Amino acid sequence: MTTEFKQIFSQLRELQVMDSRIRQIDFELHEIPEQLEASGGEFLILDRSVKDKNSSLATMTQERQSLEQSVKEQQETINDREKRLYSIKTQKEYQATIKEIAQLKKDNKDKEERILALLEGAEKITAESTQLKSQAADKEGGYRQIESELKQKQSALEEEKTGLAERRPALLKALPAPLLKKYESVKQRYQDAVAAVKRGVCQGCNMNIPPQFYNEMLRAKDLRQCPTCYRLIYVDLETKEPVK
Repeated sequence: MTTEFKQIFSQLRELQVMDSRIRQIDFELHEIPEQLEASGGEFLILDRSVKDKNSSLATMTQERQSLEQSVKEQQETINDREKRLYSIKTQKEYQATIKEIAQLKKDNKDKEERILALLEGAEKITAESTQLKSQAADKEGGYRQIESELKQKQSALEEEKTGLAERRPALLKALPAPLLKKYESVKQRYQDAVAAVKRGVCQGCNMNIPPQFYNEMLRAKDLRQCPTCYRLIYVDLETKEPVK
């Protein structure tokens, strides 16, 4: 094996190790949210329930305030119409105003009943929310500790990945373009694009290498592609005896 090839081979192996680590980091980063969800499941359920209760309470409060404003405005209209009764001169207009006042009072009564129902509902939800908050508080400490640990892990993994990503272009530039093209092509199919051959067996696909092909590899001392899986293969120097 020439000095030049040793260097190229070493760089290629380093690239594979680097790419393998980047894949592992991506996998671990992807798992972190699931780990956080699983470890804090009970707290998260309680916390979401509290938020749902608060959201319902806010919606009910908004509706109640809107109804109260409407009742106030309609009451002012009723008062105005009742005052006008004394100045109405025709029976037809009088009856129409009486009818309008009756309808406004009915609308206000319906709204007041709805307001009362909203107040009762809000009181119930507030009590439920208070109980849920208490239960969530008991679980929060453990969850926050796990959350902190996972965030530290995430930060460390992202920092490591950034470092690897910064080093990778220099390795790519150092490798011959044809070899890099083969590597990238094989990597689309397998995580380990480079595999050793031990005693005539590809360690990537565990298939026998044809004896003549293997012996040629021993003489040439270079990288070839496995006839079966097309990984880039090299002869393990500790088991380089020819295959008969």
